[in-house]
Amino acid sequence: MVKSSLQRILNSHCFAREKEGNKPSATVHANRTMPLLSLHSRGGRSSESSRVSVNCCSHLGPGPQWCSDAPHPPLKIPGGRGNSQRDHSLSANLVYSDNRLNVTEELTSNDKARILNLQTRLTDAKRVHWRAVLSSGSLYVEIPGGALPEGAKDSFAVLLEFAEEQLHTDHVFICFHKNRDDRAALLRTFSFMGFEIVRPGHPLVPKRPDACFMAYTFERESSDEVG
Repeated sequence: MVKSSLQRILNSHCFAREKEGNKPSATVHANRTMPLLSLHSRGGRSSESSRVSVNCCSHLGPGPQWCSDAPHPPLKIPGGRGNSQRDHSLSANLVYSDNRLNVTEELTSNDKARILNLQTRLTDAKRVHWRAVLSSGSLYVEIPGGALPEGAKDSFAVLLEFAEEQLHTDHVFICFHKNRDDRAALLRTFSFMGFEIVRPGHPLVPKRPDACFMAYTFERESSDEVG
């Protein structure tokens, strides 16, 4: 069983993305363009509510650094084509595969963060794809613009199970633009799944007033509680 709350996040260029029209396909790509993260891990963990901390690159203190301070388009990832049909199998290693999930890792020169492509198989014909960054014991997922793909909640449940049981992460973070028309619906959906809103100014969240962050924290039994 998993419980959670969550907090931490991606890095390197800043997560951003442009809304794209839904394209019919057996595979729904829920990532469409995500910032290439490059976090620098902090030695030690925050004791505050068992949460992790992420600092924007403009704050050069200790801790994960993300988001370039250089100007960037509001929702566009440098180097990304925004092509939902991009072949993620190129230059990628298989990390995990079972009858519900296929995970590959993009090959990069960054030894601090890993970029993962997660494709969940809901039915033989229905698949949902997410792109995420794994760094410092947390998994960061950006929610794409536009309506959530059909089956997104079931897909995310598979993602959370993988993060806990296979990656052994402490937290899973999601982020999305605050001015989205469906913001209230997203907050309800992910709150129902166990995510909690990360308050602005939290030391583990980048300084992005245009973004909303939610976190899911895995509560693990301590050795003292077992038996």
